[in-house]
Amino acid sequence: VSYLHPALEPILGNTMGVLLFQEQVLRVAREVAGLSWAQADQLRRGMGHFGRREMAALEAQFVAGCRRPLPAGPGLSQQQAETLWQQVLAFAGYGFNQGHATSYALVSYRSAYLKAHWPAAFFCARLAEWGGFHHPAIYMAEARRLGIAVRPPHVNHSDRRFRLGSEDDRPVLWMGLGQVRDLRRESVRAIVAERRERPFAGLRDLLARLPLQPKEVQHLVQCGALDGLPAGDVDAGEPSSRAALLAEAAEIQRAGSALQMAFSFGRPAVPPETPAQRLAWERRLLGQPLSVHPLEVVAGRLPERVHDRVPLARLPETGGRPVAVAGVRLPGWPGGQGFFLGDAQTFVVARPQRGTENPPAWEPIWLRGRWQCDEWESCWFQIEELRRIHD
Repeated sequence: VSYLHPALEPILGNTMGVLLFQEQVLRVAREVAGLSWAQADQLRRGMGHFGRREMAALEAQFVAGCRRPLPAGPGLSQQQAETLWQQVLAFAGYGFNQGHATSYALVSYRSAYLKAHWPAAFFCARLAEWGGFHHPAIYMAEARRLGIAVRPPHVNHSDRRFRLGSEDDRPVLWMGLGQVRDLRRESVRAIVAERRERPFAGLRDLLARLPLQPKEVQHLVQCGALDGLPAGDVDAGEPSSRAALLAEAAEIQRAGSALQMAFSFGRPAVPPETPAQRLAWERRLLGQPLSVHPLEVVAGRLPERVHDRVPLARLPETGGRPVAVAGVRLPGWPGGQGFFLGDAQTFVVARPQRGTENPPAWEPIWLRGRWQCDEWESCWFQIEELRRIHD
């Protein structure tokens, strides 16, 4: 570490000689240049609001103050004073407050510790409180990357917000019922309160115990909130498709009561919904797909040139050679160039060529390009060709 002048070491020693904090600008202005507190604070806030004459006067006073004898020894030379002025000039207005930096560092450390040791609880809290820099879809994708299942809302498992559960001793994040489109808050409260007595055994059991509106029932079924439950008699046993549950809900509505049992013999079986239908329902009602990935819907429509297509998780193994990948753009901004590209297992940053617009979120795309990393170990997929795959 070197210093422009020994007088700067007490001020910049803690930051390895780098002018980093706003408080250091104040100390340089006061202790080295001998400016008043008002002038030092003007420097701290930046020079953009100064006129040319004010800037020239302040620079002259700063340089002259630096050249005066200092308590610890001789002042700066003319060249040193002018260099220090340029350093302060470039920094002022962009420096960070040290108290804020300390607070951010503490929050960052605690967040990183929680994510490392209790990732499921960390992501549940993050999603439940709508916190963080990224879109919720990014936190869900990161949870899946770490092996944590993310499920649609469910009448027997979800609260109003995200909830942490488990299946076979593995963590599961259940999306909240409050995120189902057009489901009233009083209905959410009633579902959560009623199931404390006993879980809902099926669609008829749910409708016999709660006065839900037809649209609410439809949306609960379509988004997957009754997945795994039977239609018809509560003793039917076998889980039903969402299409069968919708047919059952329509029959109950025609009958006027969930207690009015229907004669189901001779009734043709209802074909299950397609993955494309599930995808459309979940995107419309939840804002994003959860039980089906968009790539599943277009699996047979990928371009023929897929002999070198690799999963996103294996991109670091490709050594920068040209490869093909498939995925969807996840919503949200990565904090720099490009967009988040995800498949069912993981996600990466993808950067298109200059002047190219990002594809719509959740729409399947096929890409060719190369995995690249810079000297800071930031890596991304550099796109050379992109095609949208319509279902």
